[in-house]
Amino acid sequence: MEHIDGGRVRRYLFGNRLPRWTIIGFVVSLLGLASVAFLLGVGVRLYDFWGWLVIVPGTAVIAGILGAGLVPTVGTLWLISLWGYAFPPLVGYLSGEWMGAGRYTSPRMLGFAYGSARAELLGGLETSVNFGLALAVIVGTTGYVSGSVIRWMATHIRSA
Repeated sequence: MEHIDGGRVRRYLFGNRLPRWTIIGFVVSLLGLASVAFLLGVGVRLYDFWGWLVIVPGTAVIAGILGAGLVPTVGTLWLISLWGYAFPPLVGYLSGEWMGAGRYTSPRMLGFAYGSARAELLGGLETSVNFGLALAVIVGTTGYVSGSVIRWMATHIRSA
């Protein structure tokens, strides 16, 4: 049985410096680009197919392959969730262009609606904490472990 020391646990939780900042930089750049595109009127929906089924799991797997760390991986995935649930309502709230059903609303599972831009923003924040964080932990952990297994297999195949 292999001994697990504190350095190894820290490396799995927080990753190596360069991969950690690479993943954080990628997600911050992605969200910056999405924000600019949204402000220009492009229909950016990071919580639709390309977001939650391609970009988010792909980011987690790549973070695992690079060894970016589980905590930065889950944190960056939660930032994507926070953006999707809170940024469009925030823009609608600040611009005064909010309406009951439009591009300034947060994603909904059951089709409920908020009565004001402020309620929409607060509901989006609450959802991103309750639902988005749980989903980021599940998807982030699964993707990170998958990426770590790929990295481990690649290392052992090369050395064999």
